[in-house]
Amino acid sequence: MKTALHVLSHAIFWTWNLGFLGFVYLFVLPETGFAIFQALQDGTIPPTLVISLIGILVIPLVCTLVGGLRLRKHPILLMRLFYGVEAPLFALCLLRLFLVREMTPASGYLMGLLAFSMLMFAVEILTGYAAYRRSLAWVQIVSHSLILVMGLYAGALLLLYTVPALCVFLYHFFQFQWLWGGWAIFRYPFQLFFLFLFGLSCLLFFAMPYVMANFYVRSWLRIFNAFGRQHGYGRSWGASAIALTLSTVIFLGLQPQPQAKAFDLLASPPQTVEARQALLNQSGQIRAGLVNAYLSNYRYLSPWEDSNQLRQMYMSVFSLSKPAAQFWQNLHNGLLSPFLYRGSDSDVKKAAELYAQFFDAPIQKAERPAIRSALQATANRDETQAGLLNLDQKVVRLASQSVTVQEQGDWATVELHEQYENKTDQVQEIFYSFSLPESAVITGLWLGETATSPRFQFVVSPRGAAQQVYQAEVERSKWTAPTDPALLEQVGPRQYRLRVFPIPQAVSAQEPGQLHLWMTYQVMQKDSGWPLPQLTEKRNIFWTAETEHLRPGKAAELSEDKWFEEQIPARKKSAVAHTVDLAEGYRVTATPLADHSAQLKNQRLAVILDGSYSMAAHSQDLKRAFRDLKQTAGNNSLDFYQATTAGMSAPTQTLKQFEQTTFYGSLQPAEILQQFAQQRRQTYDAVLLMTDEGSYELAEETDLPTLSAPLWLVHLGGKLPNAYEDSLLEAIQTSRGGIASDIGSVLQRVSSDSTGDAIDGYDWSVTTVKPSAESVETSNADAFEPLAARQLVLQQSRSADMTQLATLDEIHAIAKRTEIVTPYSSMLVLVDDRQRDLLREAEASRDRFDREVEDGQDDLTQPGNPLSSAASVPEPGQLLGLGVFAVALIWLKRKQPRDQD
Repeated sequence: MKTALHVLSHAIFWTWNLGFLGFVYLFVLPETGFAIFQALQDGTIPPTLVISLIGILVIPLVCTLVGGLRLRKHPILLMRLFYGVEAPLFALCLLRLFLVREMTPASGYLMGLLAFSMLMFAVEILTGYAAYRRSLAWVQIVSHSLILVMGLYAGALLLLYTVPALCVFLYHFFQFQWLWGGWAIFRYPFQLFFLFLFGLSCLLFFAMPYVMANFYVRSWLRIFNAFGRQHGYGRSWGASAIALTLSTVIFLGLQPQPQAKAFDLLASPPQTVEARQALLNQSGQIRAGLVNAYLSNYRYLSPWEDSNQLRQMYMSVFSLSKPAAQFWQNLHNGLLSPFLYRGSDSDVKKAAELYAQFFDAPIQKAERPAIRSALQATANRDETQAGLLNLDQKVVRLASQSVTVQEQGDWATVELHEQYENKTDQVQEIFYSFSLPESAVITGLWLGETATSPRFQFVVSPRGAAQQVYQAEVERSKWTAPTDPALLEQVGPRQYRLRVFPIPQAVSAQEPGQLHLWMTYQVMQKDSGWPLPQLTEKRNIFWTAETEHLRPGKAAELSEDKWFEEQIPARKKSAVAHTVDLAEGYRVTATPLADHSAQLKNQRLAVILDGSYSMAAHSQDLKRAFRDLKQTAGNNSLDFYQATTAGMSAPTQTLKQFEQTTFYGSLQPAEILQQFAQQRRQTYDAVLLMTDEGSYELAEETDLPTLSAPLWLVHLGGKLPNAYEDSLLEAIQTSRGGIASDIGSVLQRVSSDSTGDAIDGYDWSVTTVKPSAESVETSNADAFEPLAARQLVLQQSRSADMTQLATLDEIHAIAKRTEIVTPYSSMLVLVDDRQRDLLREAEASRDRFDREVEDGQDDLTQPGNPLSSAASVPEPGQLLGLGVFAVALIWLKRKQPRDQD
């Protein structure tokens, strides 16, 4: 009997290990090995999964070497190594790689204890009890107490699956249908070998809970008795009790999940200042809970209530009643509680909404590091479209960038040229949000496959139609080969948004996909320099020290977070007047403004404070603004309003309430202005809304109240928003208002005695001219026309009814004729007739000027729920991780860049 047991031990250990090593190292790795190591080097495999993948490859190899060099004469030790170390560690790596995803403190602690127990069990196999090393002996008695618990835990959990799986396996095996249906497989030696390895692995898996628990319990008894004989059984019991108690306390302490507390705190809106402050004091707990709920599909295997597949399995295999099967399901869920979410799938949407309401920011934007970490914990792939999760991601490299300037006295035409390189195996989109001086105008946009190839020409299209066609092209790329479009929009008085898609995927590892872009704009000289675009946000694009930044006469050195320097030097030219007569019957005049320090006098100003949560970060900016306002108050009449989530307080003429504000919740400018319209007690010469950069992604298109005074948005913190929703942008323009990053700039603009618009050092005025009147032009009037047309569009948007489609068409006609970007007209680069046909259809629709707010939210691919009865009950073979491992290797092979034909 003993000899037979030894033979069986050798047969199990060497047959499986040599079979597995032969399959992987002789058949799989020669085909996919390069792809694996290339993926590790390039970061294609998320870093958190690298250890698990390496473990799957190395654990059988190491155990085979240890068995051959140290244990080949000890067959029972071979079995202990196989069932106590190799098989569970191998299974643990598979679970971590494909099921566990991102670990929580509870699941990480449990898996860490399992791994530690297996490693200490291996030490006991190789060295036995450390009788002559006192410190190691104490480590062994403590660790083997954990081994006892982990062995019983893992055995009990596996037993719930192996019993029904074994019954199903035996039932189908002895029907022999697999033999007759798969007879052809015997003609292929490789497939026959894999089938044999697969079947052997199934049988070994069925025996694992019994053998593993037996080995771990016996291991604890050996160390317990040996330690007791040497140091006393009292110490053995004491050390074991302390280890078990401490580990249990830690385990129970990690069980509570933070989302329950967060949802409870935000169950009802706070009605008092004290209640809001109490919630703000617990913002850390609220943040942790909402993030945990939002990422529940990545941090947990299943919601507790949806973990019911074992119940279905028992009802199917053993014909149990639902209550009887539920008993075993409850036992299973209790054992697996660290991996189960205490909530429902609907909590994901609920958490995103509550986060935006409380923290005044989209959760994907504010919690990018946490969400990216969760996504990297799986084999997930990001979407092609550049969303909020792609902010500052290093995907497409900016290979070179050049600036060319054509000076025209006190103004110039600036051309920007960029070359992009995509080394990934997927087409990508890049996104820029940037600002230019308020009087600047964009005049051209082109794409090209190379620097010398013919450029794809832009068209000027109504903003809604252009956005619709571009988004349709990006969406179309999910099921067909993408075609290059680019979209350039004005989304604020100074703000622009540029999106380019697709940047082609890499042809090979040595040949990245390339695309070239050109953009031109006209700008007035400022402080002896030509202003360059200033980046406010980028997605999917990055540059390094190797990126070439070419400027007239020299190369520039820029940091990795700076797109362009503020300006490049210009030949100093005195500012001169410019007059242009436009074909539409208007004369635009730009007159240099003399330096002045006019004081704001006898003005009635309404000052509104945004009470949103995000404003709390700008306390120092608020103090400076308060100081400027106090200096202004003596010569003017100032009414102060405070907007909160509970509504706007009654206006006051003191700053006391401003200085005692409790910033809470989320408010959009449209909501603040609606509150102001209800509380306003008189007419004003200007309305100043003190806010921060806000969250454009949370904005919704809504009707704004009519303002009889210019609306000025003062964005504290020195950073302008990336964009405004169109109704707010129109409210700013039609009221003759504007935007600034400090209160002093607004007060200076309001105090200006300019008869037109004082913008960027010039007084811009627009007058009508009779068709028969003699044309008045400067020497370069034709070239200056785009700058003049921009001012005409701005003037028209203030005086005309912008709710009428005919008016919008007239303003768009100006932009189309002069080929410029405006808040109503965007530039779209198209490359084929199909796209042009789509654009013609979109331009003919009545909603051609209706532009959607782009929230930038990524639709996260939700991992499957392996514990839900909605998924099919697994067959015995599906319980084996080896098949999953083969899929992983095939997946890696498919991720290799395609060779050039």
